[in-house]
Amino acid sequence: MTKSEGNLKSEARRSESPIGKWQLASGNSFHSSFVFRPSSFLLLCCALSGHAAVDETKLPPPARMTVDFDRDIKPIFEHSCYRCHGPEKPKSRFRLDDRASALKGGENGVDIIPGQSAKSPLIHYVARLVEDLEMPPPGKGEPLTAEQVGTLRAWIDQGPTWGALSNLPPELEMSLAPTLRYVGVSGDRAKFRELEGFKEGWAEGIEHFLLKERVSPDTTVTTEGRLLAQDRDYRVSLQLQKTDVGFIRTGAGGWRRYYDDTGGYYGIFNPAAPSLDRDLHLDLGRAWADFGLTLPHWPEVVLGYEYQFKEGAKSTLEWGNLNSDLSSLPLKYGKNIYPAVKEIDERVHIFKFDLTHDFYDWHVEDRARVEISDSKTTDYQGLQYSSGSTPDGTVTTRQGVNHVQGMNTLRLERQIRDWWLLSGGYSYSRFDGEASFNQTIADSAGNLSPGFFQGDDIVLKRETHAASGSSLFLPADSLTLSLAAQGEWTRQEGMGQVALDTIPSEPPFPFTGPGLSDSDTMKTGESAGIRFSRIPYTVLFADARLEQERTDLFQEEGNPALTQFPIQRMTFATDDRRDVRGGFHTSPWRWFSWSGRYRSQLSETDYDHQKLMAYEGYPAFIRHRTIDGDEFQTKLVLRPTAWFSTALTYRYLTTRYSTATDSATDIASVLVAPGGELLAGTYRAREYGLNVTLTPFQRLYFSGAFTYSDARTETAQNGVPSVVPYQGNVFTVVSSANYQLNKATTLHATYSFSRADYSQNNEAAALPLGLDYTRHGLTAGLTRRLSDSVSASLRYGFYQYSEPSSGGFNNHTAHGVFATLVFKWP
Repeated sequence: MTKSEGNLKSEARRSESPIGKWQLASGNSFHSSFVFRPSSFLLLCCALSGHAAVDETKLPPPARMTVDFDRDIKPIFEHSCYRCHGPEKPKSRFRLDDRASALKGGENGVDIIPGQSAKSPLIHYVARLVEDLEMPPPGKGEPLTAEQVGTLRAWIDQGPTWGALSNLPPELEMSLAPTLRYVGVSGDRAKFRELEGFKEGWAEGIEHFLLKERVSPDTTVTTEGRLLAQDRDYRVSLQLQKTDVGFIRTGAGGWRRYYDDTGGYYGIFNPAAPSLDRDLHLDLGRAWADFGLTLPHWPEVVLGYEYQFKEGAKSTLEWGNLNSDLSSLPLKYGKNIYPAVKEIDERVHIFKFDLTHDFYDWHVEDRARVEISDSKTTDYQGLQYSSGSTPDGTVTTRQGVNHVQGMNTLRLERQIRDWWLLSGGYSYSRFDGEASFNQTIADSAGNLSPGFFQGDDIVLKRETHAASGSSLFLPADSLTLSLAAQGEWTRQEGMGQVALDTIPSEPPFPFTGPGLSDSDTMKTGESAGIRFSRIPYTVLFADARLEQERTDLFQEEGNPALTQFPIQRMTFATDDRRDVRGGFHTSPWRWFSWSGRYRSQLSETDYDHQKLMAYEGYPAFIRHRTIDGDEFQTKLVLRPTAWFSTALTYRYLTTRYSTATDSATDIASVLVAPGGELLAGTYRAREYGLNVTLTPFQRLYFSGAFTYSDARTETAQNGVPSVVPYQGNVFTVVSSANYQLNKATTLHATYSFSRADYSQNNEAAALPLGLDYTRHGLTAGLTRRLSDSVSASLRYGFYQYSEPSSGGFNNHTAHGVFATLVFKWP
């Protein structure tokens, strides 16, 4: 017998349980037997049932009064019990909100024995006589007083009732909120729709409806939703839930998003801001069905299906080239301001499986998804080569993509010790997709012009494995440590057939050939964190995350027969990222708290290119890239009185971008870039914030928030006059107030304001871009309760928007009236 076997047997000989004793036989073989003790088994059963193990003499005596449930018992349950033992996911599957469920008991057996309070485990728990089953649990509420326990004893001894309401038929709850509005808009209606999310004119519908029926103490059926036809905004859901059995949740919904159809603005052109005169919008929607099993002591399982769709047209920022109709301006003054449109038709099917279970102190979650998608898009981009307000040509780009993607994620978590939490996970995903691409150019009459780009039989495959592990340690009351690591590997393959025919001024195309792209990416990450709270009223914290990434990429495209033009590139890229944060939070007085945080981020990427191509072009000449950022923010909260509180915030951040390149020559061998280290750009911003909450008396509530930012973005100019900084300010104000005029009437108002002046100043040399607008929004009204079951609200809305950067073309002013009735029963 080995020493380890001897130690194991020695430990086993000393192993006893309350109901028996393990015995081991001697000899070279390992044998065991179990001696059963009937008396011990009976004692254990009594202890587990909570009867014999409890000293009933320690119980407070029953109260000497006739108990009324609503007056004496319900307040105790509402204050100390319903949070954990109400209708929503009751702990130990024990509910106290209705008589049938309470008398049935839960996982620990019957808890209330009518007429025998001294024998009822519920009394033992609330009297805190059962170790590890004290109710409410420590930290979850104040223990019941002896008087409260005595009242509960009297209630059980007198035959526990739940008041008159508990004997009524199944509960039924209903509400209906019909609504009516009118909004008038002067100015750019399309911009109003885009910003506010609804259309002008008359609209009516149902803001919200609800029908909820409790057909039994543990079975509920709920239907709810909304219907606003003018906005294409609708939702209806149906839920059937039975405690300890499962649920069915199904529904459908949709909404519409609006887009402005105006392009860019260039003041010296006519038109200065062209428009498509189209009502651009996307209709989005989804339908779903989930089936869940929540059987006691079994894994919780959910099977589901979801359908999503997206159809319509939206504006894009890929504006087409437009020239002025002033014949004196040469062609080079063309600017990309003509609006572009993307038409979308997308369908997605999602199948899901979720499993959650707790066993042997392990928490297990498994999430599986399969997504099947079919998407078709068509982009229209105008081209203008001569004078006029409409484009002489149009670039039409059609894309079709369909794919199947599957993913499964497994997560395990266990509380190893009171001070140690361990978790880990693994994720696998696979993507298989096919696509087609076709781009053509047509003149104003619709005739195809020279120049097209076409891709067929485009295939993309991607496979990803990821694993992670983390630990949370609590070695002391004032110290928390966390460690985590993650690894990820992705393999991606793409191929397709490419055909390109460009205008004659380009090099001797057309050509046709395959395109290939393969890449392997490996990512690893490590993180650590610490929290220290030994300093009175203060918490110090620090976190660090490191990430490493390596990508091996191979690309090839072009016609192999034309050896001077094929493009082949192998790139080996490595990226090291660092993110470090540290800060504090202190609150030495009830009316004062202060926090601060500093963050430093660094990303350094190296590129090793091995290339064979006709010219040394983008991006193969880039050798190194660095992104370096710092951020500091602080927050001061003051609450000098119960009716006034304020918070002041400040944030400063800066980011620097630098690039190192080889020398490079363009395809025409005209432009030569010298290469070397380049400070590509910087971003700096200061942000200030103020939040105020006022409740000077009970009927009035006011809250307001003000933010201001001052930012500047600079890009390396390199002698190009069109490249100038973005700089300017952004202001926002959001406030709301409520005043209760009387018991039946409440006045309310909200106001929002935003102002942005963050743009470029380069109109003479280029198209200035940025944000330059002012926006106001005000709603004011009243809500009045007409009866116990009927209330009404009436609101007025004012909206104003002005945008100098669009030459005023997007300006608008709107007034609206909104009325809603709410019916509730009971």
